[in-house]
Amino acid sequence: MTRKELLRLTIPRPAMLAFMAFAIAAFQGAGANLTLFYLYRQDRWLLLVAALLLALCIWRLVPRPQPLGGGSRLALGAGALMAVAAFAGHYAILSGYDLTRDEQMATFDAAVFARGQLVAPLTGVWRDHADALNTMFMYPARENAAWISAYLPLNAALRSFFGLLGDPALTGPVMVLAGAMALWGCARRIWPGNRETAIVALLLYLGSGQILFNGMTAYAMPAHLALNLIWLWLFLRRTMWSDAAALTIGFVAVGLHQPIMHPLFVAPILFLLVLERDWRRAALYFIGYAAIGAFWAWWPNAIYALVEGNALAPKNEGVDYISRLVATIADGDGMRIANMVANILRFFSWQHLLLLPLLPFGIAVVRRDRLAGALVGGILLTVAVMLVILPYQGHGFGYRYLHGLIGSFILLAAYGWASLGEAKAIWRGLLLRTTVAGLIVVLPLQAWMAHSFYVAPAQVSKRIAGSAADYVVVGGADAPFAADLVVNPPFLDKRPIRLLREAIDPELVSALCVSRPRVALVEPNELASILAYYRMSTPVADAPDRALAGELRAAGCTVVPIG
Repeated sequence: MTRKELLRLTIPRPAMLAFMAFAIAAFQGAGANLTLFYLYRQDRWLLLVAALLLALCIWRLVPRPQPLGGGSRLALGAGALMAVAAFAGHYAILSGYDLTRDEQMATFDAAVFARGQLVAPLTGVWRDHADALNTMFMYPARENAAWISAYLPLNAALRSFFGLLGDPALTGPVMVLAGAMALWGCARRIWPGNRETAIVALLLYLGSGQILFNGMTAYAMPAHLALNLIWLWLFLRRTMWSDAAALTIGFVAVGLHQPIMHPLFVAPILFLLVLERDWRRAALYFIGYAAIGAFWAWWPNAIYALVEGNALAPKNEGVDYISRLVATIADGDGMRIANMVANILRFFSWQHLLLLPLLPFGIAVVRRDRLAGALVGGILLTVAVMLVILPYQGHGFGYRYLHGLIGSFILLAAYGWASLGEAKAIWRGLLLRTTVAGLIVVLPLQAWMAHSFYVAPAQVSKRIAGSAADYVVVGGADAPFAADLVVNPPFLDKRPIRLLREAIDPELVSALCVSRPRVALVEPNELASILAYYRMSTPVADAPDRALAGELRAAGCTVVPIG
């Protein structure tokens, strides 16, 4: 294969994605929603850099005839390196901060579980005014006897466990390490006589910014990826004990965060058992996942009973998964297609430079390899379901709803590698060059983007945490995602307590001011760094703060500066 042929096979796809990203950004602008903002500020530039780096890596490329060598120690070393980088990056790059409600809820629930409880009780005035504490993504109750997130508990339980070992922030890095080892195991099972293909898969994993930077967060996604790969490794072993272990992993994976993600990955793979007429294993997995599904469907109703203070109150919408699904679909999304296209662009912009060029070769194998077809099926099924249910992902590095299937993408690319034949010699050189280019150019660029996104709200939150006030009030509409600054410990045992201005009513003001506490209001100028990131000017009007300050003083509170 000549360099000209290699250019033809590699450059057009990332170049086309870069063109699409710039075109969508020009047509939709950056202000439509967060997905388009990401595309405008981050993804289009990453895709452009990827196309340019690929072309640069091919320039004067020298073939490498010798296969790549290495063993399980290489997988352990690469995974450990990523784990160390993810743990350090949580503090150095992401400021040790939980930016989003998904991250905050994982930390919140972990703190509750660490005390040996399933929910944190709410007492006094907070039973009737919990919304002022910010109850976004928590169980909706009519009378709040307690509070806990509405997510399934096992991601938080993992964080609670690692908290006992020293630091909950170890969870993501350990999952990144576990994912690397499981990916190696899967590749060795699929290609037992071809060690190089496993090394290729490992290098694609190593060069994924989505894996690395999500590993720095409290998201459930690192665990989804690791557990899916562990499940696949166990499934491929085809023994009774490994199938039982796979079902155990499946129980944990379904209960991590949202119940739908893991089943979308395993369903096409389990369908292979039907095609193979392996009725014993098919029955085992059917019964096992039916039991798993029944348990996790029961869980929200059981926890809601602990949260709702009025046993006779009708159940709120959004407690069970059916009502959540109906409400989510009913909300609709006028930018459904644009969001999903932007999601896919974002996914590839945060992956190894060579993942996309290798994928078509892997997809071509689907016609003769059922496992490859099942991996493609899981990807397509997930994209289709999320397009209908929730095409807007919100925050996250890459496309989070495909995070658990990054292993599927990598294994498909590895299938493509295995099919290259004699052309591997020149592709080897390109793989090594693009891996190095990704590590020294793309990952630092992504690190800068990640730090820029987290640092402003992290600094504002730190300033709030250092206030001498008893309560700090934040206006949720004063800056993009300012409501996420209103995050409180589950037992309300640390001052200042943060309050959401829009949820404060006269009754709460009267109740709070009885003890004459100090209350600080986060004025718009305090949010200037967040507004600057979103390229918004500081609003001049501060009428809501002035009005609330007057009410607080009249009720007996002392209004103080935040500093």
